Amino acid sequence: MGNSELEAKERIINAAVKLFAEKGFDGTTVSEIAEQAQVNKALIYYYFKSKADILDYLVQTLLTNVTKFTMDFVHPTIEKMVMDGSLTVESDQLHFRDLTASESFVNTINEYYGKLLDYALEHRQIVRIIMLESLKENEAHNNLFKMLDFSRNKDERIYSSISQVEHAYNYSNDLELFRLFFMLIPVLNFAAYCDDYSKITKFSEEVLKDSFIRSFKVIISSIIKGSDILLHNNNHPERSDEDR
Repeated sequence: MGNSELEAKERIINAAVKLFAEKGFDGTTVSEIAEQAQVNKALIYYYFKSKADILDYLVQTLLTNVTKFTMDFVHPTIEKMVMDGSLTVESDQLHFRDLTASESFVNTINEYYGKLLDYALEHRQIVRIIMLESLKENEAHNNLFKMLDFSRNKDERIYSSISQVEHAYNYSNDLELFRLFFMLIPVLNFAAYCDDYSKITKFSEEVLKDSFIRSFKVIISSIIKGSDILLHNNNHPERSDEDR
């Protein structure tokens, strides 16, 4: 693909992001994307099958990049610690050999979360699109939950990488809920509303980011018990057979 073709495709993508963020996916037409990108409408169909294909491309690119730097966290942290015996991954907790190992892991996950936040802010327009579409009753384009499915898919790189070194590893229901409502959605919400909140409060983005990260550290500290990180709530009521 030549430079001119790459530039044309990039213009199409940028135009779609801008219009999807401003008008919503349903409110944007392919003709409007072509006009915004200053390309022939036929060229859009050369690169993408449909408008939905553009949205899928945007989300998949986002997921691929998140996976890449998540693997940069998994390999030197989780895999290394499991291999050297300083971490045991269980279904309901992360058990560390000692407090030093636990503190090292927490510091690393805080650093990773900061990178995740930076990436979400860098691509805040796409994040806004994902959040907007997630509120609609449209399963085909509910990419928020696709992101959750992507990370818990047993064939996906992150899941399989951890499973290779800790064969008994599996996501508990509590952990999945925690990841969605206390890790993923807060990051996406922050990225989606950071600009608006900054205008209202007059706080800079950096100040808001620092405050957000401090809040995340409080959440992480709440699930630490000694040298363990609990991934399961032992105090929840038992479910009936009908709920199981």
